[in-house]
Amino acid sequence: MKRPLSANALKWIAIVSMTVDHMGAVLFTSCIWMRCIGRLAFILYAFLITEGYIHTHNLKRYIGRLGLLALVSEIPFDLLFHGSVLYWGSQNVYFTLLLGLLGIYLMDQALQRLPVQMQFLALIPIVLVSLAAYVISCDYRYYGILIITVFYICRKNLPAAFAGVGIIQALMNTIQLFGMAAFLPIALYNGKKGRGGKGLQWLFYFYYPVHMLAIYLAGRLLGII
Repeated sequence: MKRPLSANALKWIAIVSMTVDHMGAVLFTSCIWMRCIGRLAFILYAFLITEGYIHTHNLKRYIGRLGLLALVSEIPFDLLFHGSVLYWGSQNVYFTLLLGLLGIYLMDQALQRLPVQMQFLALIPIVLVSLAAYVISCDYRYYGILIITVFYICRKNLPAAFAGVGIIQALMNTIQLFGMAAFLPIALYNGKKGRGGKGLQWLFYFYYPVHMLAIYLAGRLLGII
């Protein structure tokens, strides 16, 4: 069967899902169905982080870009979800994605260097970045790190990834199981980047802080926030 969806197509789906979720979280709080739709977003972003790691030509630049966007996104995130310019009790999802990327990179490096009988030690970086995610309280915390790790370890076995991510989602809470619907577009992914130049790439990156700021301003204008 021909797989029609590129990485860019998955990003569009993730963006729509995330926007619906954040609008439901702040503007339409009684619409639980919006939060259900939003569960797809992180699963798609976690999958795309592993794809980005596999295909990137410059890992340092990729890491730096995520770090920059984590910092840029923090004020819009804190304003939207905590009503404060800076709220240290919770950090945005770019920190989760950054830590997950660092985790699979360090795990990969360890696997290449350790003898077979010692390769279980390659999980130490995952434990450490999971602990960091818990300490800084970034979105999805250590669950997010584990989802990214499962996608990387099971990158050639989608049913195994489905099972692993499903267990993690179930451990979080029931509503997270709606996120398993993200495996449908993932199953249709063709491994290609898709059409679009650098402008589209930066749109995907900066959409996150910009849309949060837009929802925050809409909430202020409507007197909801």
